Amino acid sequence: MQMITQDRSVQYEMFSEEGNLAVAALVEEARELAGLDGPINPMEQAWNWLENELYALSRRPGFEEASDTAVREAAYDRFI
Repeated sequence: MQMITQDRSVQYEMFSEEGNLAVAALVEEARELAGLDGPINPMEQAWNWLENELYALSRRPGFEEASDTAVREAAYDRFI
């Protein structure tokens, strides 16, 4: 299992450090996906993937705020 570390200056508006780390991992994976070549805009596909993953995370107990606007905006700012 890979250990995720987060730059302490980057916050994703989650209510817990565990939540911030979970979102950070998703954002970094989306950034990697955006760098892949494909027939359709990879940035748009990676952002759509990230939004779906944030929604899925929000369905887990303790991470309900992952689909909040503030979290999505913070994730987008880091994503781009």
